[in-house]
Amino acid sequence: MLWTIGATVFIATFCLTYGLMISWAQRNRVKARAADPGPIPLSALLPKEKESRFKKWSIEWLAFSGNWALPDLDKVSEMRKELIQAGYRDPKAPAVYLGFRVVTALALPFPVLLYFVIKGNLNPISFLMAFVVSIFGFFLPAKILAVKLRTRQERLDRALPDILDLFVICMDAGLSLNAALNRLVEEIRGVFHDFYEELLITAAELRGGIPWNEAFDNLAKRTGVQSIRSMVGLMVQSGKLGGSIGDALRHHSEFTRTQRILRAEEKAAKLPVKMILPMMFCIFPAIIIVVVGPGLILIFTKLLSGGGLLSGGMANIGNLPK
Repeated sequence: MLWTIGATVFIATFCLTYGLMISWAQRNRVKARAADPGPIPLSALLPKEKESRFKKWSIEWLAFSGNWALPDLDKVSEMRKELIQAGYRDPKAPAVYLGFRVVTALALPFPVLLYFVIKGNLNPISFLMAFVVSIFGFFLPAKILAVKLRTRQERLDRALPDILDLFVICMDAGLSLNAALNRLVEEIRGVFHDFYEELLITAAELRGGIPWNEAFDNLAKRTGVQSIRSMVGLMVQSGKLGGSIGDALRHHSEFTRTQRILRAEEKAAKLPVKMILPMMFCIFPAIIIVVVGPGLILIFTKLLSGGGLLSGGMANIGNLPK
């Protein structure tokens, strides 16, 4: 009972302090935003999708919860870069991300504590387990973000050769770089969603007067894919040397497909080594049980029955007259 009262007081004090902190941080951020609204974000260039009221309310609440945990804007550049590469370009994305980490760190320990309260076994070990679960919940969103980032980069890398082929076809048809990019954006809508968003932003930057080499360099930074970085470097080098950008992109498309085939062959070559442990611990024991099991059972049965006869025979020998 004493542990329950202490846990209730601790949770109530923590929630009160947490609410005061996020309220104070929200007031300061509203004042700072009113003083300096800042530039228009790139996400304004993308078409807005209709969001449900519950989703909008959840995002607002997570952003409100994570605002107090945000450090100075100069220190969140790496976090913002990872979020942009994962496809989250909203200016509130870092606050929502931190709010999600805080919420998972606070929400996951509650089922553990509730289980021990119901069982009537609330002790320091249970609080230690809840603390471990809280740490796991705090780092869980970071792992999810890393998985989503890697998955999105893989999708962009797989789609790059087809994108380059369409781009080369548009340029060979006599279109300029800007017109070919606009045509490419229209063609890949609904097919390559990730590339569609990135190229839509690049086309908007070109229409805004940004030089094409800087716009494509921003594309490489937003995606973080090595093959796209190589493509941008090849385009810039061809433009400086006066070569044909279409020919350079055509060769890079073939090179990218060759790299993809080599990576597939590399994964296929690693497969036998990766299958050793599953075969040793999952497949071989089952095969041994099915193949050798009946024989071992028969052998042990014969040995046990033969042992019984042998012991009986020795007893009879001991009763023989001397």
